[in-house]
This record gives sequence, C-alpha cells and structure tokens, in this order.
Amino acid sequence: MNQLTAVAGILFAAAIVVETVVWLAFLHRLKARHPQLWLHAEQPLIWQDRTVLSARSTMLYLHHREYVDSLDRDGIRYCDRYRTVMLAAYWFTAITGFAALMTLARYGW
Repeated sequence: MNQLTAVAGILFAAAIVVETVVWLAFLHRLKARHPQLWLHAEQPLIWQDRTVLSARSTMLYLHHREYVDSLDRDGIRYCDRYRTVMLAAYWFTAITGFAALMTLARYGW
C-alpha cells in the first residue's frame, strides 16, 4: 500500500471516530439535559422514515442555528457552546474523506 494513501486513510478513519464520538456525546447530553430542544431538533429515537440518527441533520440544525427558535434558553446556550466543535468535527471528516479519495485516485492503493 502506498504510504500517502495509508496516511490519508488513517486520518479519515480517525476523523470518523472523532466526529462520531463528539456527535453522540452532544446528542446524549442534549437529550438528557434539554429534552425540549431534543424534540425541537426532531431527532428520531431510532428508526423513523427508514432513517437512523443522522449527523448531517444535526449539523444542518446547528449550522442554520435553528435551535434559536426554541424556547429553551439553557438549550440554546448549550448548542451555541458546542456548535463550533460539532461543525469542525463534521467538516474535518468531510475534508479528510475527500483527501483520502483524491490520494487514492492519484497514487493508488
């Protein structure tokens, strides 16, 4: 295996792990501490319309600051506090995924 491809793949895998941990911790705390905001975010419990929890829907909710429309002031502060970390983890995963694909295309397996 090409070293550059291996490094890009490892970075992408690490980014996925970090994003998943950050995202699940955020959602767990949101549901436990701010159940009204959890409902406002319309997070499915498990399966809803053939969709499990979606990192993308959570990130869009935070990106567009839809949580500001809720009436939960503490929840709004919570989302504001973790918004940057959540979006950074999400975009880091997207960027490393793209880099891994480009490295694979350029240098091969």
